[in-house]
Amino acid sequence: MRKRGIWLAGLLATALAGATVGVGTAWLVTGQVDARAGRGPNPWKTMAGTGSAAADRLQRAIVARVGIWALPDSEVIYFNTESDSNGDPLRAGCTYRLEARAEPAARWWSIGVYRNYFWIDNAIDRYSLTSSTIRRLPEGGYTVTVSGTPTQGNWLPLGEREGRITLLVRLYQPDPAIMANPESVPLPTVRRQACR
Repeated sequence: MRKRGIWLAGLLATALAGATVGVGTAWLVTGQVDARAGRGPNPWKTMAGTGSAAADRLQRAIVARVGIWALPDSEVIYFNTESDSNGDPLRAGCTYRLEARAEPAARWWSIGVYRNYFWIDNAIDRYSLTSSTIRRLPEGGYTVTVSGTPTQGNWLPLGEREGRITLLVRLYQPDPAIMANPESVPLPTVRRQACR
């Protein structure tokens, strides 16, 4: 009887260790999203099939962890970046200027900033700018300031805490040609202005 109890305890410990290693590995792998993967205009990238049921298992697991409720490409195309236009990582202690000369061919679009894939808490409850709310330049296009310091105009609060910073553009009901040639989409440049 005692041998059976030891055997069951060993089996349970092995199963628990295996489950812990499996879940831990899955958590680490899905957290290593490479924002440089995919196609798009520098520094922005998109991957076809993000919200599709036909996506492979790893892509679906990543969406489940960092992009809950992603929609298919016919509804939304997602472009993200974790670096500026020079390839340097985005940092919470810096100020960035996003500049676009034109708007993408989509029914509606938004630009948001995230820390570790979550909205950044801020005093004015501003989490994104949209094609409905953004202030446009007289000659067309727009600029956006992304920083921890409040500014007038199109400002996205970056907060003070460090963490993985991601900019995300969502194109709702996009022109079908966008996925065929994502490099041609007029998305903003991302220029670092200053860092503290």
